[in-house]
Amino acid sequence: MANPQEPTGPINPETELALLREAVASIDVGFSVFDAELRLVTCNARFLELLDFPQNLGTPGTPFEDFIRFNANRGEYGPGDVDELVRERVERSRLMEPHRFDRQRLDGRRIEIVGRPMASGGFVTTYLDRTLDREPLAGKGIDFTTLLRALEHTSEGFHIWDADDRMLYANARMRSLGESQGIPVRIGMTFEEHIRMRVEAGMVLDALDDPESYIAWRLEMHRVGDRSHVSGVSDGRHLLVHDYRLPDGGTVTTTLDITEMKRTETAQQESEARLRDFVTASSDRFWEMDENLRFTMLVDTNEDRQHPPTEQFFGKTRWEQAGVDLDQDPAWREHAATLHAHHPFRDFRYTIPNPDGEVRYWRLSGVPIFNEKGTFRGYRGTSTDETEWRLEREAARRELQIALREAEVANRAKSLFLATVGHELRTPLNAIIGFSDLLVGQVFGDLGDARYLEYARDVRASGHHLLTLIEDVLDLSRVEMGHIQLRESKIDLTTEIQAAITMTRSRHAEAPATIDVDLPRDLPPLWADGRLLRQILINLLSNAVKFTPSDGRIEVTGALDADGVLLRIADDGIGINSRDLDKILRPFEQADNRLSREYEGIGLGLPLAKSFVELHGGRLDIESAPGVGTTVSIRLPMERIRASAPPVSAVDAGG
Repeated sequence: MANPQEPTGPINPETELALLREAVASIDVGFSVFDAELRLVTCNARFLELLDFPQNLGTPGTPFEDFIRFNANRGEYGPGDVDELVRERVERSRLMEPHRFDRQRLDGRRIEIVGRPMASGGFVTTYLDRTLDREPLAGKGIDFTTLLRALEHTSEGFHIWDADDRMLYANARMRSLGESQGIPVRIGMTFEEHIRMRVEAGMVLDALDDPESYIAWRLEMHRVGDRSHVSGVSDGRHLLVHDYRLPDGGTVTTTLDITEMKRTETAQQESEARLRDFVTASSDRFWEMDENLRFTMLVDTNEDRQHPPTEQFFGKTRWEQAGVDLDQDPAWREHAATLHAHHPFRDFRYTIPNPDGEVRYWRLSGVPIFNEKGTFRGYRGTSTDETEWRLEREAARRELQIALREAEVANRAKSLFLATVGHELRTPLNAIIGFSDLLVGQVFGDLGDARYLEYARDVRASGHHLLTLIEDVLDLSRVEMGHIQLRESKIDLTTEIQAAITMTRSRHAEAPATIDVDLPRDLPPLWADGRLLRQILINLLSNAVKFTPSDGRIEVTGALDADGVLLRIADDGIGINSRDLDKILRPFEQADNRLSREYEGIGLGLPLAKSFVELHGGRLDIESAPGVGTTVSIRLPMERIRASAPPVSAVDAGG
């Protein structure tokens, strides 16, 4: 008798295949095999049972697409275009990638699906019912009342609907939400009634354009189950809604207020968009280094830039890429020390040649990166190519230098011209003044008609006026050419002021405004150029008299303090607009530049006075307002107060 435990011989292939098919048909796991063309090779009955497929789909050779379309038509994949849903899933399956996921069926069951590709092509998939694996973990002491109390205190909204989609329960959160929106929540109402009331109340933003389409979509989402969506509410909140299908056909709907999360997400998206815009608009390079200061990332926003190529940076330090020896370059050595110390840096500049020999100028800025534990992880920063800017700046600098030289040449030519013309005019003018003096003095006898004497006086006055203008022009040209040298001596300021007042009055035919002088009696003498100081006073007093009516008042005051001598000439004349103060201190310019201006003069009095004051190391300031008057202040330094001995050397106006 043969031993039943001993093998009776090899099993033939047909028997082996029959046993395998019987085993696959007997297991409690769904099983399917599709070939490389996505056609069914074989499947067991459990596969058709778990997924509720009709028997005819289990025929070998059935396309995988038929199974997917059957599911899409009955809503297994949720709402959407059936053809698009089928296309997406078929394309994904053609990748033949291993996959594992859970799918919740419309009846609430949860199926674990595991697929693996086969070496010969195609894939084998198993399907396991995991519904009972989700049994809640609860102690023996928990009861229904305790569960309800817990649901009442949760911050998440909670609805339970029966198999007919009628409300069985709504927790406190959902009741409060309904009351705040004016929407009643009652046991027994259908899910569709609940949705319609929210839509009709205008609470659902997504339903404003097409309410019925939204209601149909929401009902389908609820029917399919295991789907989440974000619902915008008219009061500005955002709610995350999820439907869970139960094994008994009911549904649990949860609602979570994610408004703050949504705001944070929106702010982050705006920040990212803003950053993308900055990067897009920039012409810089953005880079990142690791903890060893070697480049791990470099993005160039200028696609036309070719040098240095970005690929040359990766895995190198910047000085390695630039070909710099730190021992030979102090600037690079200091920069490397900054990086090794993990300090931020800004505007480090260096040059690097292109293959054609052209030098490129770069400017760098960067910040160190640390993880949450404070460990140094590298640097991030930007690199700006300043080559074009440098070239433009250098060209502008050269043009400016040329323009300055040309202006200096033109100015010297102008000054030389004025000096030459002034000298040429002064010689015949002196003769005219001399002859007019002879006529006015009637040196060679009576002129006869009195009108000849009057005309001679007019000629002499005009000659003296013209001579004064010429002297001013010559002084200006000497100042600009640096040819004035101070002839200093001990000067009594009170005497000079009185002399200037006398000369000013004599030059004006009409009675000028009252001129008052208030100087301290102990005012010490000044060490100054008497002629220039007198010219300063005459120019300022002449201006004050010219622009002050005869019934006005002019005050000359002085003071001595720790900084030196302060002299002020103030009038209550017509005044000057503040926007014209700079202009009147420039040669040949006046506040009134009209061709038919009211007041005579060529605009040299104030510029010359200012230049002469500055030759003495002083400062001239003007304060004025229309209708109020003008105050000119002269500040001469303490060094100008000399009781006796002169300074060792004269002041050179050119120096």
